[in-house]
Amino acid sequence: MTTPLPPALPHGSVSEPIPGIHFVTGAFAMPGLRFSRAMTVVRDDARLIIVNSMRLDDAGLAALDRLGKVTDVIRLAGFHGRDDAFYRERYGAKVWVARGQRYVKGFDQDAPSYFTPDVEYDATTTLPIAGARMHLFSTVPPEAALLVPHADGTLITGDSLQNWAKADEFFNLPARMMMRMMGFMRAHNVGPGWRKRAKPKAAELAALLALPFANVLPSHGAPVIGGARDAFRPAIEAAIKLG
Repeated sequence: MTTPLPPALPHGSVSEPIPGIHFVTGAFAMPGLRFSRAMTVVRDDARLIIVNSMRLDDAGLAALDRLGKVTDVIRLAGFHGRDDAFYRERYGAKVWVARGQRYVKGFDQDAPSYFTPDVEYDATTTLPIAGARMHLFSTVPPEAALLVPHADGTLITGDSLQNWAKADEFFNLPARMMMRMMGFMRAHNVGPGWRKRAKPKAAELAALLALPFANVLPSHGAPVIGGARDAFRPAIEAAIKLG
């Protein structure tokens, strides 16, 4: 008997903020709190590579199927991963995780206990997206950011870079209040919860600013299209100083 997969939660429609890259925002719920998260889908010919997976409802899956065939799922955030197993079960997708990431019960990682990934990647791994490369954080748990060449460089992030300028329709009132007080509700932000819990190294944060990206597609918040590296620079430099 297997553990039931987490159900689909409310989400918006699948958009295309960058040619060849699709994005959808939806809800994540935990006791007393509901806030938003986002999934990115990179199209490579007829193949679809899901990054920061989020289970879609039937209408969302139909829209996904019209785009192509889901072949791979890439996990970036050490605190995410609950829906990776769904996409492997539905599509037979190969699941990629940063070396050292695990699936455990609790928070956003409640994938079935039997679930194990297919590939553990590092900075030298050949990825399933042409021209892509990983920026790795030696945090606990491990974290990564994925750089793809689309539109002068697009950085897809987990919890590291966020862009919650304001609460969206997927926040409930307690989450709006709590996350504003905790410093989450800011544009072009280094994730405050991630920085506190995972403790990224200053050098690894600084290395973000050496990456050639014009856009950021975060797992929390809205896409930043154009000028993203300069927009995030003040928050990254402030996080470096805090250590």
